[in-house]
Amino acid sequence: GKNVSSLSPDLGLIAENPALLDSVHHGQVSSSFTFLAPGITGLYAVGAFEEKKSRTRFALGITQLFYGTVLQTDAIGNQLGTFRAVDQMVAVTATREYGARWQYGASIKLINSRYGAFSSLGLATDAGLSYYNQESQFRMGFAAKNMGIQLRSYAGQQEDLPFDMVLGISKGVQDAPFRLSLTAQKIHQWDLMYNDTLFLNENQLRPENNGFGTKLLSHVIAGTEILIGDKIVLSAGYNFLRRRELRIRDIASGLTGFSYGLTLSLQRLRFQFSRAHYQTALSQNQVSISYQLKSPY
Repeated sequence: GKNVSSLSPDLGLIAENPALLDSVHHGQVSSSFTFLAPGITGLYAVGAFEEKKSRTRFALGITQLFYGTVLQTDAIGNQLGTFRAVDQMVAVTATREYGARWQYGASIKLINSRYGAFSSLGLATDAGLSYYNQESQFRMGFAAKNMGIQLRSYAGQQEDLPFDMVLGISKGVQDAPFRLSLTAQKIHQWDLMYNDTLFLNENQLRPENNGFGTKLLSHVIAGTEILIGDKIVLSAGYNFLRRRELRIRDIASGLTGFSYGLTLSLQRLRFQFSRAHYQTALSQNQVSISYQLKSPY
């Protein structure tokens, strides 16, 4: 779900924390294809380079979520045709070093959304920090995301952007092929639990008592990577909030909230596949390909 402190050299991670843009990404391009649900696909493409004189790294990224062709009806269900729904975003990222171990960066994002006759335009920025100690294989990351405004609303009603503050740490285990990550999401908001009162009343259910432990764990995302040689990495993660929100009462939740993946690194090419479980019958698959166009400095 989220990782702002990863030790992986994956360029695509700058979408979570712009401060993760590093000199090793110079001359690298990466693309990800996400299959969210039947008929819903996502595309993310990014390229990076480093301007040597100013020692500043830059990246340009494009994101698109396409929801396919949707049936259009009036209020009583008469079919009026079809329309297309799509969300798009263009992000420009810049990152610099501070001292030997700190990096700071920011992304400026132009967001466009079109659902048939309705459209919206927004401008946002992400800001991030990263501390990295190579000797101890430790990284700490922080990101404040989606700070901005809606420039044009769908129907004259302004909406807030989904602001998020994320803090994370990642650590490699000495003399062992493991890397561990712990991420805290939405740290600016204590209670992330939501009770759908209408659903509860209609189904004669009582609201759940979410105590201190549940509220605390709802912020936590845990991840691990297992390094098999120098070319293969197995990864796994668990998102407590995702499992809590998407589980169905009195029905087995299966792997809801869990995710896992595989990375294969060749000389210039990196291939990644991941699968995230949202519900028993709904999973998200993602395929990513990165290519090093030229060697880093």
